[in-house]
Amino acid sequence: MVVQTAPTLATQRFMDCREFRRQYSAYRDAHEPELAANMDDHMETCLACASYDRALREGVDLLRGRQVFPMADFQARLEARLASGELVPEAHPPRVSTWAATATAVLFAALVLLTLKEVVVLPPPVAAEQWLIIARPRLAPGLPFVVFERIPPPPR
Repeated sequence: MVVQTAPTLATQRFMDCREFRRQYSAYRDAHEPELAANMDDHMETCLACASYDRALREGVDLLRGRQVFPMADFQARLEARLASGELVPEAHPPRVSTWAATATAVLFAALVLLTLKEVVVLPPPVAAEQWLIIARPRLAPGLPFVVFERIPPPPR
């Protein structure tokens, strides 16, 4: 006959929220009874981790296709809110001042224009009076086999 004793303070492992979340996947797999006991003990004293567990369990149930029912007072709260005529709150104003937004837009436009100016600059036109140097290849005995002779420019 084996008698199990309650864990003593020396053998009992205290768990914090960080450790709870790190070990949560192993807890859900339910392979280690000691880990499950520690996790359950932590959830009894920590409302945040108990909420985390409940939210994940409900999410898994939704993914598995089980029907999830709203909280008991949800319908009454929804009807009261609709009857009160409460409006949807307005969107928050931008956190950037109008002046700063305008200055940023002007700087951005200036950078775009300067970039386009650099990209669009055409090379300087070639002067029409410059003559091209034309070479005529000529075969020659020995090495090299091909020699290029310069053709003199036509008289002006």
